[in-house]
Amino acid sequence: MDCHVHYSSPGGPDWIARFSDPLPEISIRAIELAEASLRSGVTTARDVGAPQGVSIRLVHMARAGEIKAPNIHAAGTWIAHRGTYVSFARHFGEAHELRDAIRMEIEAGAELIKVALSGWNEGARPKDAAEIPFSEKLLSVAVEEAHMAGFKIACHANDPASCRIAAHAGVDSLEHGMFLEQGELEAMANNKTFLVPTMSVWDAMLYYAHAVDWPEARKKRAEDLRQGSRAAVIGAVRAGVQIALGTDAGGGAARHGRIAREAELMVECGLEPRDALIAATSSASKLIGEDQRGTIEKGKIADLVLLDANPLENVSALRLIAAVFQGGRRVA
Repeated sequence: MDCHVHYSSPGGPDWIARFSDPLPEISIRAIELAEASLRSGVTTARDVGAPQGVSIRLVHMARAGEIKAPNIHAAGTWIAHRGTYVSFARHFGEAHELRDAIRMEIEAGAELIKVALSGWNEGARPKDAAEIPFSEKLLSVAVEEAHMAGFKIACHANDPASCRIAAHAGVDSLEHGMFLEQGELEAMANNKTFLVPTMSVWDAMLYYAHAVDWPEARKKRAEDLRQGSRAAVIGAVRAGVQIALGTDAGGGAARHGRIAREAELMVECGLEPRDALIAATSSASKLIGEDQRGTIEKGKIADLVLLDANPLENVSALRLIAAVFQGGRRVA
């Protein structure tokens, strides 16, 4: 299971620009990328942000059997404070607008809520404004609204200030979390907030930093993310934070179909192969809300991946896909 994907973008060095491609191109690409994801062994996924409702339509097509795709749970689009994050998010300014935004996503067919904490865009920060306008107070409003409707809420946070706010808010999952400190990790453990570390983000960024010769400032950003992410994952294990695997394929430089690399990065941070597999199966199913998937048990849905080697001995065996079964039927 991959708890953090964006099928509307292919990833790569210009991933953000790809979200603004013409809608027909995004829609066709999403179908192709979802199938590539399935072939790589991802039988269930959370698409945690797409422009123009693409992910919700993708869910409908998959469940109607019109396309080959993982069992997708879609968040609709991102919800962010006005003046921050990306232009194609759903933006709000006041608490009532935030509540309305969440209700509109639910009405549009989203199955979970995705909010994005982020600093001001260049030139948009009003005088004397807080560094992160999506404050802890506003985030508590979002958590309350989502939970009142029976929905889980995922929170994007990949800078120190956003991580501090998100860790204490009671969100269901904190996405990225590259700069979480020990006190924040302890709060997450107490709140039963999952960490979805998406280490493939900085791993792919470091590759492209050299492959396409990014500016030094961007290379340093990738290295800072690497250091902060590794420290956060190591600290999360010590603090007892539940970890679920997510690649951020499409939402960052990471490409689709490479879930094995995320598991390898987890093991490089000190997790045992077994724990990395749990993050991609039973822990992921708990976060997503898939009680009938994630473990091999009598009576559960038979979503299975057949490998040519034992991943408990070497997690890189996840690269050696021999067959993929979904609902007991071979699909790849």
